[in-house]
Amino acid sequence: MSKILKSIAGMSLGTLFSRLTGFVKWAALGAALGFTPLADAYNLAHVLPTMIYELILGGILSAVFIPVIVEQLSEHDPKEAWLNISQVINVGLIVMAATTALCFAAAPLLVYLQTLKALAATREQALFFFWLFIPQIFFYGLSAIGGGILNARGKFAAVAYAPVANNLMVIAALFAYKLFPWFGTAGLAIGTSFGALAQALLLLPGLKACGFKYHGTVNFKHPAVVKTFKLSLPVILYVAFNQLNLSVQNNLAIGIEGGVSALQYAFAFYILPHGLLAVSIGAVLLPGLSQMAAKKEWQDFAGAVHRGISWSALGIIPSMAALITCSFPIVQSLMQHGRFQAADSLMLARVLSLYSLGLFSFTLYLFLNRVFYSLQDTRTPMILNFTGNVFNSAFNLLVVGKLGVNGLALGHVAAYTLIAVLSLGLISSRIKEIKLLALLPVLLKTTAASLLVGLMGWGLSIAWQRWIGGGHFGPKIFYLAALLLVLGAVYLMLARLFRITEMMEMFKMLRPAAKPEKPL
Repeated sequence: MSKILKSIAGMSLGTLFSRLTGFVKWAALGAALGFTPLADAYNLAHVLPTMIYELILGGILSAVFIPVIVEQLSEHDPKEAWLNISQVINVGLIVMAATTALCFAAAPLLVYLQTLKALAATREQALFFFWLFIPQIFFYGLSAIGGGILNARGKFAAVAYAPVANNLMVIAALFAYKLFPWFGTAGLAIGTSFGALAQALLLLPGLKACGFKYHGTVNFKHPAVVKTFKLSLPVILYVAFNQLNLSVQNNLAIGIEGGVSALQYAFAFYILPHGLLAVSIGAVLLPGLSQMAAKKEWQDFAGAVHRGISWSALGIIPSMAALITCSFPIVQSLMQHGRFQAADSLMLARVLSLYSLGLFSFTLYLFLNRVFYSLQDTRTPMILNFTGNVFNSAFNLLVVGKLGVNGLALGHVAAYTLIAVLSLGLISSRIKEIKLLALLPVLLKTTAASLLVGLMGWGLSIAWQRWIGGGHFGPKIFYLAALLLVLGAVYLMLARLFRITEMMEMFKMLRPAAKPEKPL
């Protein structure tokens, strides 16, 4: 248990560096492009390669690839296992290369489908960016394959730190764009794509160190490839529903000036606690869950699920409270520079607060997806995802006319709340050892502590707007850090006061052992 928590802590530290550089990237992007049509074109074109990669291979690699690797390494000797795994990798690389080539041919159509309500000039600018972003599809595939192998081998740090290289490359490109007129939008786009390549290359030393043996043979009928393909079909549908819903959202948002950028910037803040805590917890627990499921050790499996939900709640619920009540200080400190104006901060802060209402639902649903995948069940997440996306798109279409971009954020919250509740019901009915009532004490205590933290954050946010809001960048960053540290300290004191035993146990297990631990 201590080893698992230390792996989570190590991965979270790497993710923290990644997210911090990500914030610098978004701040630089806001300062360079603001909430302008150019920013919307860049952000829309930038998300397209991710959408396509996720549709073709991303979901497969995250949902199916790791359990397949774990199975191969546990059932075969290393030489045969790496040969089988290489077959799957090579088929994936061929698919990614073919997809990248096809996107060059279909680029105008792909951009048009995302910009039905956009002005012609915005659409043309988005197409220009997308031409230069297309190679990212293949680079993201390389990163996902390398990351999947490392996670399956229990090596989490390199995967967590790799996005730092990507962020630094994009930051450098944005500074060059701002400082040197000759660099232009072409330089900005090429620099952005080089960031995705740098992220993939950073994984190579870790792959060599973990014992990965690559084989260049390809056999589309290999049993490992066939099994992966069969497991992948529901995942492809899962991701397709996501991308269709995202296309609806993009087309609704592009009709609102700054709408696409507001949603993307808000999501970058919103996803931080999820990426720091929940992604690390899920990534570390998934290989173990897959092994327990394969051995039918359901009591241990249920215990791991309980821990995953409890540990996620301990970090995510107070983060919700902080993001909802302190969204304006966060946005103003980090984003309001250069072409990013005060009105833009208000718009973004509202969207961030609304998004954050659904943070725990979002986290819970994605964690339970990993639980289903560890059972090699890709069909149930696909059905749940279809339900959520249909609901989300319908909700967005109904409310966007009255609520604008705020309505799109609320649609996200409503959809993930619905499917998180459905996921809990399904997994607890399937694995009888999972007892939802056992989770109530930690959830109720954490919520109570977080509500008090939220009230304090609300008061500090009002004080911020009255006395600090108009200050300079350096002092505002200092005050923001102090504000968040105070809220964090208060939460930890309340956790102790409310006797949230799961929190105390985590801290005990993270302390260095007085004596060497006995091998398991």
